[in-house]
Amino acid sequence: MVRDTAHRLAEYLSRRIGDELRTVVIADGDGYELEYIRDDLSERYTERTLADVVSDLRVETPLSAPSVDSPPAGERRAVVYYYENAFVLQFPFSETERIIISVGTDAGTDLLWFIEDCRRIVDRSG
Repeated sequence: MVRDTAHRLAEYLSRRIGDELRTVVIADGDGYELEYIRDDLSERYTERTLADVVSDLRVETPLSAPSVDSPPAGERRAVVYYYENAFVLQFPFSETERIIISVGTDAGTDLLWFIEDCRRIVDRSG
């Protein structure tokens, strides 16, 4: 199920932002599966580099951990990392799986709307 969702998300992002889409990754436990990587990045990134990046992005607390007291901003629905050349967005899919996408910074001009569109695709499948 997560593979189907990641595939649909990659297709949507390809149509929506074209070459600004960098990667779509499924992460679970200690591993990952690459759904999409832009051609120029596949030539630059080794398998070890990708594994290190996914490992570095591991969120220590669950994205949607229920708590007795709700945080002031509400439940965490996604994690956003901003790098010099990319935004990395991490969406929970299940208790152990998450979908991580990276997009060029030009794709982030309407970041909130963009994140919510992606989250809706993930939420429909979970």
